[in-house]
Amino acid sequence: QTPATPAAASAAASASAPVVRVVVATASPIRTTLRLPARAMAAEEARIFARTSGTVAERRVDLGDRVKAGELLLRIAAPEVDQSLERARAALGQVTAREQLAQLNLDRARPLVDQQFLSPGSLDNLVAGLAVARADTAAARAEVKRLEALQQFQQVRAPFAGVITERLVERGDRVSGDGGDAGAYLLRLARLNELRVVVDVPQSAAIDVPLGAAVKLAFREFPGETFNATLRRRSGAIDAATGTMRIELALPNPELRLPAGLRGEAVLEVNSLGGVRVPAAAVLSRDGKPHVATVDAQGKLRFVAVQVDRTADRDVVIRSGLDAGAKVVMSLGSMLREGAPVSIAP
Repeated sequence: QTPATPAAASAAASASAPVVRVVVATASPIRTTLRLPARAMAAEEARIFARTSGTVAERRVDLGDRVKAGELLLRIAAPEVDQSLERARAALGQVTAREQLAQLNLDRARPLVDQQFLSPGSLDNLVAGLAVARADTAAARAEVKRLEALQQFQQVRAPFAGVITERLVERGDRVSGDGGDAGAYLLRLARLNELRVVVDVPQSAAIDVPLGAAVKLAFREFPGETFNATLRRRSGAIDAATGTMRIELALPNPELRLPAGLRGEAVLEVNSLGGVRVPAAAVLSRDGKPHVATVDAQGKLRFVAVQVDRTADRDVVIRSGLDAGAKVVMSLGSMLREGAPVSIAP
């Protein structure tokens, strides 16, 4: 029997080799589009508390009202404060009169000491009495200012322009200004002409999104419409639990079309480090590390350790370990081993 030639032996081995399906690794674009969940929040939000105790005498705003900065929202009646202020002003008048009298007595006494009609010790007493009178006047004046400030707190005003998003008080309600109950606020005010949009970006792309970048936003409640936002802030820290970095977008909302709390999708264009793209199903784990199976030029199976950069739709982008153009095996059989000859399916 004529021995087989090497070419014939190779052809026979190829014919008997397991057939595998391969895909060609393609170069990943440098610029990648990410679609991530987003949540819109008010640019500013404040809970309005009472700074003085009393009864709500007037409520000028209600849920949904737009207010200007400094506009009067509530007026609180506090007769105790008003009466205390009247007493403090009367007390200030008394101590001011005593201070003036002490000054007059001292002015009259100085010539008498020079003429030796009055002892120096008596003059010292008058000087000390004037100092005490001045201290009493300063204390009384401070008390008047304190009570005047409390009286001003009877008028609750808006700290900034916005919309009343919550109202928890009615006319005639008793309110407390002691600050003991953190939940006992009267109104909630939100600035909605600009929204803060919160997005959690995967760590693989977090550093590739620059401040000032333009971001498109879409909301299911506004089909076919996109909104332009700007990346304003980054937290600068990767969350250990989720592996993401929180960023904030600024979204103009001059007509207040978008309510705070709306959930949607943010579309970000990020600059990646390149790499190659293969289907996610082609990546397998060996010894706890990601690998892909390839077919080399001799038609043999090779396992290659790779470093996965990120996922993109149903593919993964591999940063290192694999070159573009490599033949990557899909649906690898469990019996195939390193160096095994394989046949590529047409």
